[in-house]
Amino acid sequence: MPVDPVCGIELTEDLATILEYKDKKIYFCCEGCKKIFQKKPKKYSK
Repeated sequence: MPVDPVCGIELTEDLATILEYKDKKIYFCCEGCKKIFQKKPKKYSK
């Protein structure tokens, strides 16, 4: 199961908000976490 890199919540792919970043799908629990990630992607990318 994917994990939201911002808040750490485990989620299912079908309910997640998805962002393509560096040819990789990143899954988020909500638009808020997605926006936080977009402001500072290096902080949350591994």
